[in-house]
Amino acid sequence: MSLNAYYNQDIEKLEMYQRLIQYWSMMFDREEKIDVLDNMNFNNQLFPEIFTMKEIADFHPIEPGYTSPDGYTEMHELIRSLEYARLVKQEPHRGEIAKQLASGAGIGCGNGCTNVMNGVINSILKVKSETDQVETPEVILILPNYTVYTAQLSNLHGKVNPVYVYTKQGNNFLPTCEEIQSAITPNTVAVVITYPNNPAQSTYEGENVQGLKKIVNMCQENEIYLVVDNIYQDLVFPRNRPFTEVFNLTDRLDYVVKVYGCSKDTPFYSGYRTGYWFGDPALMDKYKYVISATENSLNTQSLVYFTLNLYFKYLALNEAEPSVEDMKYFSQGIFGWGQAVDKQQLFDTMKSLDLYPKYLSRLKQSDDVQEDALKQMIQFVEQSHVFSDYSNQNIGNVFFIKINPQYTFQNDNEFFKFLFHEAKIGVLPGNVFGMQSTPDDIWFRITLIHDPVDEIIRHLRKIEEAVIHSHQYV
Repeated sequence: MSLNAYYNQDIEKLEMYQRLIQYWSMMFDREEKIDVLDNMNFNNQLFPEIFTMKEIADFHPIEPGYTSPDGYTEMHELIRSLEYARLVKQEPHRGEIAKQLASGAGIGCGNGCTNVMNGVINSILKVKSETDQVETPEVILILPNYTVYTAQLSNLHGKVNPVYVYTKQGNNFLPTCEEIQSAITPNTVAVVITYPNNPAQSTYEGENVQGLKKIVNMCQENEIYLVVDNIYQDLVFPRNRPFTEVFNLTDRLDYVVKVYGCSKDTPFYSGYRTGYWFGDPALMDKYKYVISATENSLNTQSLVYFTLNLYFKYLALNEAEPSVEDMKYFSQGIFGWGQAVDKQQLFDTMKSLDLYPKYLSRLKQSDDVQEDALKQMIQFVEQSHVFSDYSNQNIGNVFFIKINPQYTFQNDNEFFKFLFHEAKIGVLPGNVFGMQSTPDDIWFRITLIHDPVDEIIRHLRKIEEAVIHSHQYV
């Protein structure tokens, strides 16, 4: 075990999210000199800054200070416009319904999607405690998945119970309505689904959309909150590929919440910690209270980056150009409560700095690198004899790989330790995402943004060699 590992316990005694932290703490211990293949930070030699710090500084003076705790005052009008544009882009015939949903939705921001989700879950529990007589509420979580949500429920110290639905590879690790329905009890207050899934990078499209619609209808009919994490929605390749918006599957806002942020689709945005939720307005008052008590305030600098990114996403969806009228989105305290905004001057500055053309060009460069990495990775794994399967529907920047069952390890933790000590390579084993590892079903996750793809493949070849060598005399 690394000297700087977070925990002293055996991995089997740790919660799923604790395991993730444990593995990362070992991999990123510089003294171990591990080649880390799961690093969610963008490589600054490969990816451009979407906005440079100088461009932000030249755009408008920023007054560091307090903001509204949930970002509603500063951000809600832009978020409504963006979510409306997303809805009508894929379902233009639902324009009037989309307008009603966007105008009536509850909205709140937070320091990253993780904190937004924490605020949403706690808000749901507060709302349900006032309406339902449930002694110990239950929240259904889907596995495999990024398990920070299990940690958030654990931090409530037994006041809520997680209920796990283990999905099947045959449905691309996405839950079916029947699987969720079988887990519902009178104590169920919420269901949390991530799509595109992390680590499987699979989504609801084609025939699967009707399955998601059944889940939406079931939750609304049973007054169970459905919370969808869509953080990877803008990394579905090719970029003109439709994405299934949950609010295009219902005409109502009640009992449905969408969570989104830019940290996965925009280079270096994970460091700015921004995200928002959009959905059932019944949660708004509770969310304001929860997020104010836990975060107190958003970061002014991050708000500026976030607003520019969301505004340019809105323009791209509408195939539009910046306008003076649109500067209203920047005039509600984005730059600080004491900063007055001259809309014409702000528009002129935006144009003179070429912020929007640079944004489109840099984002395309980023997307092209990621899409190419996925193509090369798929081709490599499909030709491998050591890696027998993978899960990725040409989405995102993580890749989930299965070891050929002919190369047996006791479990994926033993596989991790083998790579760590013998190959000096670090990956995230499937158990951190809730995979129930067996000797013939060992999965691991890598990322595709921390290094050039040919370098990542070189390390995977090193894993192949180490695995083959270890089994030559078995």
